Amino acid sequence: MKDKRLIFGIYAGFFLVLLYFMTAASDAFLGMRFLDVADLRILSVFPLKNLAGLLLAAAITVYFWKGRNGLFISELEKAIVELKKVTTPTKDETRVTTISVFVFVGIMIVVFVIFDLVWSNLSYLIY
Repeated sequence: MKDKRLIFGIYAGFFLVLLYFMTAASDAFLGMRFLDVADLRILSVFPLKNLAGLLLAAAITVYFWKGRNGLFISELEKAIVELKKVTTPTKDETRVTTISVFVFVGIMIVVFVIFDLVWSNLSYLIY
């Protein structure tokens, strides 16, 4: 498997983001009125909501890492291969693109000013 460090980094980032959201989700679920055990501490140290969020995030990450016969990792490898084909534009390409964007925006400003004047005069005549 190529780029193992990059793939591991992507999954580690995925796990950390998922950990945040799963902790918030487990806090909301365990804090419901009929349960209300979100702040219950396990071994007097770990809040139950954090432990539940950690377990959910780990389970989802392991599923995406190992699940479906490596489908997700193969798709991630394909995306990495495609991203390696992307090149940085040269200074001249950046300059030409910037100038063309400014010209297009200028033309669109003129067009919208003309449309605005026409519609404002028409609405003034009607009302």
